[in-house]
Amino acid sequence: MFGPQSAMLLLLLLLGFAGLAYVLARPGILALRLGAGTMAFAVSAVFGMACVNRFYDYYQTWGDLFDDLSGQQPGQVKIPPGFGLHLKATGDAAKAGQMVRQSFAGAKSGITRDGLVYLPPEYFQPTYAGVRFPVLELLHGAPGSPGQWEVNMHTTETIRDLTLKKKVKPTILVMPLINNSSTGSPGSQCLDAHGELDDTYLSQDIPALVSAQYRAQPPGPHWGVAGLSEGGFCAANLALRHPDVFAVAGVMSGYFSPAPVRGVLPFAGNSTLQLANDPVWLATNVKPGQKLPDFWLMAGGSDRGDMTNATDFRAVLARNGSVTFVQIPRVRHTFGAWRLAYPKLLTWATAKLFAGITADSVAPVAGTTPLPSATAPYRR
Repeated sequence: MFGPQSAMLLLLLLLGFAGLAYVLARPGILALRLGAGTMAFAVSAVFGMACVNRFYDYYQTWGDLFDDLSGQQPGQVKIPPGFGLHLKATGDAAKAGQMVRQSFAGAKSGITRDGLVYLPPEYFQPTYAGVRFPVLELLHGAPGSPGQWEVNMHTTETIRDLTLKKKVKPTILVMPLINNSSTGSPGSQCLDAHGELDDTYLSQDIPALVSAQYRAQPPGPHWGVAGLSEGGFCAANLALRHPDVFAVAGVMSGYFSPAPVRGVLPFAGNSTLQLANDPVWLATNVKPGQKLPDFWLMAGGSDRGDMTNATDFRAVLARNGSVTFVQIPRVRHTFGAWRLAYPKLLTWATAKLFAGITADSVAPVAGTTPLPSATAPYRR
């Protein structure tokens, strides 16, 4: 009733601004009027932010806002590299899964960034002790961070609900940071450009690290990539550029040609590199015998641009590959739309990725030594 998107909040902010404006307009003590003017400015700024939040459906609760601003969700624990291979269940992890945070240091890209890893309940269950799980790499939008998948997309909650309904297959979800946010460079589009090897980090380093540090399948038929907004472009481009790494790709409200960053196209106008990172060109110019990754596309019915992007790209993919298109009616380019689509994406992707995996399909790596302690489960 009184959350960050509530009409009551907007009404109170309007009334507060009106009261402060009344004090400011009346003759009286100068200090009081100056204070009222300062407060009125602050209230109007908060009102503007609340309107933007309501329009884009970003923060649903005050807890979501606090979690995002703090950058550390309650119960989140950072684990050292390599810990995940023998991570033991704590709390209700064997029922609800476990979210952990760790640093991923890329040997090929030279990039080190923190990311989130969600381990399904089955990762901790004896029946699946000999299983290496499929992996879905999830790419946030820009500006953004891996925490969006938990704070705004409610990943743990969503997986728990789908697991209870038996609609999702056990899959490791990896949520890396897609750009160097510390230098203020959102808009990198996961390219080997702008001075950093983001493509190399996401398509080579992350798969290699996760496969070595967790009971995860190696890159290939049991690996996928998905993203929202700019992360959707990243997912489409990475999957088409690296079909030997990613077998499936999910795109929520994405676009399919590299966009200018601050008015400048990537690769300094080099047309060869530009086309080599253009999903439309890549999906059109398929080599004989090449199999494209399976695609899942989503767009909000009220967003004309997203709908046009998705329908045009679907037509291109349909000539050479498999594509599923989901339209969510009466929604725009918002987290509200993506939350509605997310369960459909996870249901589709995990079924594709888990196909062919059995309890004795791949045994754990021999010669490793279990680590002595476990972490607390991640809780929202």
